[in-house]
Amino acid sequence: MNAMWLSKDSVAVWLSWLLTGLILLLVCLFSALIVRDYGRENEAARQTIQEKGSVLIRALESGARVGMGMRMHHSQLQALLEEMAWQPGVLWFAVTDESGKIIAHSDPRRVGESLYPASTLRELNIGSEERWRRLEKPEPALEIYRQFRPLHGGGHHMRMMMRREAAGLRTQAPQVIFIAFDTRELDADHARSLRNMVIMLCAAGVVMAATLLAQFWFRRYQRSGKQLQEATARKEKLVALGHLAAGVAHEIRNPLSSIKGLAKYFAERTPADGEAHQLAQVMAKEADRLNRVVSELLELVRPAHLTYQSVDLNDVITHSLQLISQDAASRAITLAFTAQPALCRIQADPDRLKQVLLNLYLNAVHAIGRDGVITVAVRECGDGRVKVSVADSGKGMTAEQLQAIFTPYFTTKADGTGLGLAVVQNIVEQHGGTIHAESAPGEGALFTLYLPVNGQQKDEQG
Repeated sequence: MNAMWLSKDSVAVWLSWLLTGLILLLVCLFSALIVRDYGRENEAARQTIQEKGSVLIRALESGARVGMGMRMHHSQLQALLEEMAWQPGVLWFAVTDESGKIIAHSDPRRVGESLYPASTLRELNIGSEERWRRLEKPEPALEIYRQFRPLHGGGHHMRMMMRREAAGLRTQAPQVIFIAFDTRELDADHARSLRNMVIMLCAAGVVMAATLLAQFWFRRYQRSGKQLQEATARKEKLVALGHLAAGVAHEIRNPLSSIKGLAKYFAERTPADGEAHQLAQVMAKEADRLNRVVSELLELVRPAHLTYQSVDLNDVITHSLQLISQDAASRAITLAFTAQPALCRIQADPDRLKQVLLNLYLNAVHAIGRDGVITVAVRECGDGRVKVSVADSGKGMTAEQLQAIFTPYFTTKADGTGLGLAVVQNIVEQHGGTIHAESAPGEGALFTLYLPVNGQQKDEQG
């Protein structure tokens, strides 16, 4: 059943990550296409205006070319610009000399004025190819400009007709033609496209965030399901142990008392240095160990009877450390604890808390052996809980051992019962708290307790 559950769980995890990856990939591709299309639309709109400007310039050159065949004057070019200015979207036409003086303009009132300074014309780098630039003043516009070449082009017959009339004009300084297009509609379309792009990108971002959030909640749901499954299995195991303990307590304790009494009887009647005396002591010691196992088993499966009172954890920790100070000193183990005077008092059972701490200390002493440090710390978490940590410099545990340390009858000690940490977890949970363990081989172990201040809160450390 467990293997099937793990298989289904693995498949679900793999499919969830695959689906998340596909959604994120599609969202990224969609966003890239939106940005690309936005750029293409703007470029296409600008290109359309530029092509229109190029066509109008060639049309003006063609009209001027025909006029020159008839000895066209500036007045005729002016009339041509005024007529062409009625094209949709055109703001104005202008033809200037190299110094920027207007020769002809769609607004006849501006003829003779300076369109741009000569320095500006040099910066524009005017050539034979059309160029463009954006204008914001006096109104938004897209300006197309290049050299005005009415004498270029046309067939051989036209050139022969204009040879005499244009001979003088060929020696003139080059002229420049400017066309300004109204970009208000283009800017409105640009703003609308930008707004639509932003909306779609925001929608894509929402989809991406929702996907990641769904993945997060799915993983959290899986962890919760796994924790619930482990808790259910643990409760089922405790129920089975409870039925076992009910019979063990009655059926074993009475014979154990008799065995222990007989062992002491024989020990008192045999020489102290004899083998029989030693065997009798071993019998009495093993009877005590079995009785302790039964007691721990009963304590594990029965709800803890807690006597709540106001407790100063500084006093509880200090007193519990004093109980093992002699054993620790004999092993050259240093006990480190700094009291926190500002620590709030909590509602708890002090005797049960001492039992919890003593179990953790004894495990730490066993893990260290000799020459080490046991560090105890306590602080408020700020969320209605108090954190107590017990760290040791022992040999540490493997990942497999760390996963099973709170399982009943799991032990790394040769003479251990495997019930100590299970009892610790039971007492802590009865207080409405949690206990967590961290360890790695060669790096010691860290046990962390979270206890509610009011003694009633049941909260899980996230």
